[in-house]
Amino acid sequence: MGVPKIPQSQMELRPIWVDTRVAQELGLSDHQIIQATVVLQDKSVRLWLKDFSFEIPYTWNVKPGDMPFVSVRAMPGAWSFQLQSNPANPTNPSANPVPQAPLNALGAQSAAQVHGANVTGLGLNGASVAASAQALINSPQLLGSRLLMLQQQPSGFEMGSQLMRPDLLSQMSAQLGLGAWFENFRKLTLSMSQVSGLALKKAVLSQAQSTENSLLKGSDASDSPKAMLHKLMDTLNQMGHNAHTDQKLMVQRSIDEIESAQLRAVQDFARGELSLRVVIPFHDADPVDLHFRKPPREEGQPDTPLSVDIHSKSRLLGEVWLQTVITQTTQVDLRMWALRPEVAQLAHDNASELIYELDASGLKLKTFEIFNAQRPLEESDLISSPQGRVVDAKV
Repeated sequence: MGVPKIPQSQMELRPIWVDTRVAQELGLSDHQIIQATVVLQDKSVRLWLKDFSFEIPYTWNVKPGDMPFVSVRAMPGAWSFQLQSNPANPTNPSANPVPQAPLNALGAQSAAQVHGANVTGLGLNGASVAASAQALINSPQLLGSRLLMLQQQPSGFEMGSQLMRPDLLSQMSAQLGLGAWFENFRKLTLSMSQVSGLALKKAVLSQAQSTENSLLKGSDASDSPKAMLHKLMDTLNQMGHNAHTDQKLMVQRSIDEIESAQLRAVQDFARGELSLRVVIPFHDADPVDLHFRKPPREEGQPDTPLSVDIHSKSRLLGEVWLQTVITQTTQVDLRMWALRPEVAQLAHDNASELIYELDASGLKLKTFEIFNAQRPLEESDLISSPQGRVVDAKV
């Protein structure tokens, strides 16, 4: 196999060349950025990605235990892994230590006040949280490899929404003998048919507040999806390093999605904006994504509205989006997008019941628009990270 020529400017850090078949088995895409692990294998220092290891060029200057970032490029006849600069390597004693304040501040002061259908407030508070988040924005060199990877993680809960489906978790727990874990996870899930405002508030808060902050306050940090997923990962790891690799990858990616959402919430708060994403699991329905947003208020301008975006890939109703915009604390504008025409018609037929429910909660429905279509992408959805997509390929 001929090796493509590389620019002279990249000769100092020679890439690793791999066969196209291997890249396909790893599930890689062009221009991805991956965090890998450096291991000592058969007296040789090698780069480990999922079930494959590769010889490392001596110019990379890495050692066992390092977790470098590599960029992936598709070339004619082969794929290349090129070492990326790593601002702070936690395994290097000479590197700057990772600041503990941002770790403890991931969603530390978030609060969602939900009562029935009425969302009365949600925000981040505390000067220390703002200072910590601003440090992440102004000084990216302070980021450790873990936080840097979370910062580049695509937003949303693509993997978590799949993993936390009740049927999939039930099947996985039965196959792996995790019945006790599954029962504990099921206890923290909600019922779609009997969801209450207080239960929803607790579910949102469990993800808005980090595990570290919960422990600092003396609160129970074990009743959140992230904490339960960490317990599941620990159990899978105890079954052996090479066992159940597919399940481990799903669990780890789900954890990454939750922690990435917490990190982004803190960084957005430092810019004066509320933007909190959570995924709510149910024991009688597929998970639902919630996105709370409140733009920063301009000086001399009225308060900005709070919006709550709901996204569901329900196998019963199909893919559905609902956008709720609340102004003046009581005025509600609703927009709904549904791919299935019968679901859009069902929403239209039940609009009067919705008006009654909102009125009973002290809210006034101003507009309700229903579209039998996919929700259009917003400008923020079209902005891609300049550093590429991230795949956590370490097992």
